[in-house]
Amino acid sequence: MTFLASNILVPPLMRPRFQLALSVLPVAMMLVAAVPSYFFALWLEKLPRIPAATRLLDHPQGRWWLAALLGALALQVVAGYALGWLLNALLARWLWGWSAEKVRAVFVRSELPPHWLTPAAAALAGDRVALVAVARWERERKVGVLRFVLRRGVVGWGLPMFIFMYPVHTLLRGEAFLPSVALVNVLLWFGCGAGFGLLHWGLAQRNYRAFKTSLGLDLAAAP
Repeated sequence: MTFLASNILVPPLMRPRFQLALSVLPVAMMLVAAVPSYFFALWLEKLPRIPAATRLLDHPQGRWWLAALLGALALQVVAGYALGWLLNALLARWLWGWSAEKVRAVFVRSELPPHWLTPAAAALAGDRVALVAVARWERERKVGVLRFVLRRGVVGWGLPMFIFMYPVHTLLRGEAFLPSVALVNVLLWFGCGAGFGLLHWGLAQRNYRAFKTSLGLDLAAAP
């Protein structure tokens, strides 16, 4: 099965308005799910031995608290994302009047209606969007996993997050830039970016193999 919620290959073939419409509920649910972590962070600031002007890492158990906070946040965001896609499917079934089979085809097997696709993709795919997605990924993955992770994960995701979470955040708070704190943030966000890139690559490869299987194509060329 190639769930649309975890499909990396199909969304680039979709018209922007359908991408946006499908992303509203997952993004909203991720934000809602992150609310408990926000209050958890506020509680952490009140722990003993954390003066108002210092950071969580200054606490003797700060690294463990930070790990717990990030772990809880990750779980909440994933749960919110899944709930958002479930709501998309329920809306399609009960508000738009889709049949149960059509809901399964779109949200479980990523078989999109042709009018959801860009004109170029629709012209090539017809009702076989999987074939276009496979060909597109075969071209894109030729850069190799390392360059893909550096470009899509570290530079495309980790660098913007680092800039926003440390330089911008520090300036807004009127604090001084500290090399040690900057290094921690570089390691944190660039590491997270690398993880994001690897996750993106892994999901794309998984989608690729699933599509090739569904199309009856040879898997020997799918490492």
